[in-house]
Amino acid sequence: MNIAVLAGRRKTGTIRAEPEISVLGSDVFWERVTGIADFRARLLKASMILASLIKARASDEVARIKAEALGLYGDRDGGLNLDAIANPPRIRRGVTPTQGDS
Repeated sequence: MNIAVLAGRRKTGTIRAEPEISVLGSDVFWERVTGIADFRARLLKASMILASLIKARASDEVARIKAEALGLYGDRDGGLNLDAIANPPRIRRGVTPTQGDS
C-alpha cells in the first residue's frame, strides 16, 4: 500500500510499525500520478501566478460590490441606510442597481 504526501516530503520511505506501507515523497507521488517528473514544481509555479491574478480580480470585484451596495443602501454621508437594508428596493431584470430608475 502507498500513502502520498502531496507537498513537503522529500523522499519515499516506509512506516516502521507497518513496513508494507510506503509513504511516497511529494515529487514521486506527482510523477506517478501525472507521468511528469517536475510536475509539483510546475504546479507550484502556476499556483503562484494564478494567486496574484485572482487577488487582483478579487479586489476589483470587492470594489464593484461595495459600490453597488452603497448605491442601493448608502446614505448621504457615505454610510449605510438601515431602512434601505431592511426594505431593499426591487430591481427590474436586466437593469443593474447602479443604473437606477433614471
